[in-house]
Amino acid sequence: MTTELRTLKVIELTKIFPHPAKEETNYPLFAGSSFELTSKKLNFVVGVSGSGKTTLIRIIASLEPINAGEILLDDIIVHRLKKAEKIKYLQKLGLMNQFPSKNLYLNLTVRQNLDYALSLYTSITKEERENRIEEISSVVDITGILDRKTVLLSGGELRRVGLASSIIHKPKLLLCDEPTSQLDKENKERVMKAIQKLNKSHKTLILIVTHDHSIIGKNPMYRIEERRIKKCQ
Repeated sequence: MTTELRTLKVIELTKIFPHPAKEETNYPLFAGSSFELTSKKLNFVVGVSGSGKTTLIRIIASLEPINAGEILLDDIIVHRLKKAEKIKYLQKLGLMNQFPSKNLYLNLTVRQNLDYALSLYTSITKEERENRIEEISSVVDITGILDRKTVLLSGGELRRVGLASSIIHKPKLLLCDEPTSQLDKENKERVMKAIQKLNKSHKTLILIVTHDHSIIGKNPMYRIEERRIKKCQ
């Protein structure tokens, strides 16, 4: 377990999208936005549909270019990474999207899915892989379903397996896109409990974009409005 405090700094971020009508002026998103996140607590970004929440995740993950500003994860200057460096950077990230079934093999068991996800990031021994799977499964509360076919899982179980798949390689930064969407209250609580446990036990820096204010609590929250990212609490 690490005690290292991790930081993500976004400085004067600007992303410009071309206007659908070529004769019209292009429009900026996040025009000059700055904020800093740490691994002390969970971090939330809220905003209405279409405000740019998923685009922000893609930018931080180096999957979307920016027009101005700087993005730094600890000592990594994200927006200036070359192709080979970007691959190494992506290996330090966990990406949890709101449709986990798109990133999982439904015909495989949960254990097989996690083993495959782990093989993408590291070449550790079989015994080490098994130990890692048991460790992460305990964190997200899926130990009892490891040998079940993924296609047979409930929505809440599938979401927690998607989370496990995103963190099996112990990323420095976890980016979650609507992790509790379409879940009932009980399953929301189980997913958020697993995410909170990860933050506390591994000191993972976690950014969650969501429209669900019920999961935020007293954690730092930022709102996307008027094409900027503003801190609310």
